[in-house]
Amino acid sequence: MKPKETLLSLLMGLIMILAASAQEVSDTLRLKEIEVKANFPVDHMGFKRVRLDSTILMPHIDANLSTILSQYSTIFIKSYGNNNLATPSFRGTTAHHTQIEWNGININSPMLGQTDLSQVPVSQFDGIEILYGAAGIARSSGAFGGIVNLTTKPDWNNRLNVTLAQTFASFNNYSTNLNAVVGNANIQSHTKVNFNRGKNDFRFYNDYTQSVMNQINSSYLKYGFSEDLFAKINNRHLISAKIWYSHNDTDIPPVTTNINPDHKEKQRDRSLRSLIEYKYVARKFNISMRSALVDQYMNYVNDSLEANHHYYSFTNRFRFQYTGFSKVTVKPGLDLTYDWVNSDAYDGQKRRYILGGFAEIIYVPNPKLTISFLAREDLIDGRFMPFIPAIGVKYKPFHKTNISFSGNIARNYRYPTLNDLYWDLFGNPDLLPEISYIAEMGITWNLLNTNRTLFIEAEITGYYSFIEDMIVWLPSSGSGAIWKPMNITEVLARGIETGINGSLLIGDATIQLNTTYNFCRSTYEKTKSAGDASLGKQLIYIPVHSVNATLRGSLKDFYFSYTINYVSKRYTGTDNQSFMPGYNLSNIFFGKNFQLNNFVLSLQLEINNLFDLDYQSIANRPMPGRNFAFTIRGIISSKSDQ
Repeated sequence: MKPKETLLSLLMGLIMILAASAQEVSDTLRLKEIEVKANFPVDHMGFKRVRLDSTILMPHIDANLSTILSQYSTIFIKSYGNNNLATPSFRGTTAHHTQIEWNGININSPMLGQTDLSQVPVSQFDGIEILYGAAGIARSSGAFGGIVNLTTKPDWNNRLNVTLAQTFASFNNYSTNLNAVVGNANIQSHTKVNFNRGKNDFRFYNDYTQSVMNQINSSYLKYGFSEDLFAKINNRHLISAKIWYSHNDTDIPPVTTNINPDHKEKQRDRSLRSLIEYKYVARKFNISMRSALVDQYMNYVNDSLEANHHYYSFTNRFRFQYTGFSKVTVKPGLDLTYDWVNSDAYDGQKRRYILGGFAEIIYVPNPKLTISFLAREDLIDGRFMPFIPAIGVKYKPFHKTNISFSGNIARNYRYPTLNDLYWDLFGNPDLLPEISYIAEMGITWNLLNTNRTLFIEAEITGYYSFIEDMIVWLPSSGSGAIWKPMNITEVLARGIETGINGSLLIGDATIQLNTTYNFCRSTYEKTKSAGDASLGKQLIYIPVHSVNATLRGSLKDFYFSYTINYVSKRYTGTDNQSFMPGYNLSNIFFGKNFQLNNFVLSLQLEINNLFDLDYQSIANRPMPGRNFAFTIRGIISSKSDQ
C-alpha cells in the first residue's frame, strides 16, 4: 500500500470514531501524595502528550536533559560521551525533527536546527512536557518527531521553598544547585543557580588499541542561573518575566581510533534567554502574549582551526481563546520570529523572517467525543510555505469503563536550517522544505479502585510518518571532498509505543511502576541515486526496539528508584552492514529524608550502569562504566494556610 493510501485508510478510521459518544473523566487524579496525569489534556484532544513532574526531576537535580529523556521517555538519545554532545531521535526521525522549547519558545539553533541536550540542566525547570508527532503544530512547524517543552510555573500557595544540593560523583565530577522560591498569593520569585565541574577521566576498554585507558581531554565547566518573576495583578491579569543564562566550557575527547595524547579540542557556549508574558483571563475568552529573545554564542577550537558563531532569535507569540459557544472553542494565534546570524562559516551575516498564523477549533458535540481541527500557514522571507492541516479526535465510548480512543492525522513541513542554506562552499540555497504526512491512533485504559489506593493505566499508540524531500548531506558530483545538502530521499517511519503505569499505596508505603516500549522502523523508501544500497534499510542510529522501566518506592522517610533502559542495535552505515550492539543499562538510587519542622535533609546514593556494562551510544565514543554519585540535599519550605 502506498504511503498516501495508508493515510487515507487512517483518516477513514478517524471518521469511524466520530460516529459515537461517551462521558469525559477528569484529566488529573490525586492519590494522597501521588498525582496521575492522563496523556491527553483538554486542549489538542487526540494528540499525545506526557508530562514529567518534579517528583521525577528532583532526585536528578544534578542531571542534564539527556539523562532524564533517556530514562523516562521513548526518545532515543545519541550521546557522544559523558557530559558531551547529546541529541534526540524521536519516533524514527533525526535531531532536526525534534524541537526543544523553553516555556513555549523554540530554543533550537537556527543554524543547526537542534539543541545539545547535555547543556540543559534539569534543575532550572519545574517540569518537562513531551508532545508527540503532530501535537506541536499549533506552536510551530517542523517537529515531525515531537516537541520537548521545559516549563516553569508559579505555585501561589508557596511562601518559601529553598533547596540546596551538593553532589559528589565519580571521575572527579561535582555539582552544586540552589533553588529559591519565595512569594505570596500575588507575587512569586523563582531563583535557580547551577554549577557543574568535572575532570570526567573515566577508564574504558579501547577496542582499537585493545587496552584499558583513561578518557583524556574530557573535562567540563558548566554553570548558569535563571530568574522567574510572576505577578498576579488580580484574577484576570498575570504578568511574568523570565531570564535564563548558561555557560558551558567543554573539552571534546578524541575518538577511540585517535590515540594522540596531545589531542586538544574545545567548545565554549554562552547563551542568554529572556521572556516576558502577559495573560488576560475573562469569563468567555483569554489572551496570551509572549516576547522572547535568545542570544547564543559558540566558540570552537581544535589543533588546526578556530570558529566563532553568534546568533539572535527574537520571537513574538499571540494567542486568543474564545469559549462563548456551547460546544465549540476557537483558538487563533499569530507568531513572528526574526533570526540573525553572524558566523565564520557564512559569507556575511544572514537573516530570516518567519510569520506564522494558525487557528484551532475544538468541537465537543457530546460528553463522549472531542474533535480538534488545526490549520497553520507560515511565510518565510516572503515565501509561502506548505499549508499545514491537522485533525485530532478523542472518543470515550463507555460510561463505566475508563477506556478512550484517540487519533490524529496531519501534514507538516520543515524549512532547511541556515547551515543547510548558507554554509560557506557547502550550503545549498536551492533546497526545498521537507514535507511530512503524520498519523497516529491510540487506546488508553485506566483504573482507580474505590478507596483510591490503586491506580493502573495502560496505553498503546501506533504512529506513521512519511517524509518527502528529506535533506541529506552527500558528496557533490565530481568531488568526494565537498559535501552538500540535497533533497534526495523519502523516509517512512512507523511504529508502536506502549506503556503501563501503576501506583499503589499500602499504609506508609508507596510503590510506582512506569514502563514504556517503543518499536520503530524508519527506512529509506526512495532516493535519487541509482543503485543506492540504503533503499529499504533502517536509518542510522535509530534503534528498532527500546524499553524503559522504572520502579519507585517509599516507606516513611526512605525512598528508592530502579531504572532499566534497553536499546537494541543501531546501524552505523546506511547499507546496514555495520552496527553498534544493543545494551541494557541499569541505574539505581536510594535515600533517606530527615525532617525537623519545615526543614528536610536528604542523603542519596546513586549507582549508574549498575552492572558495569561496556557500551557506546555512538561509534568510537566510549561511555563510563559503573559510577557513583552521592547527594546531600537540604530543603526549607513553607506553604500558606489556605
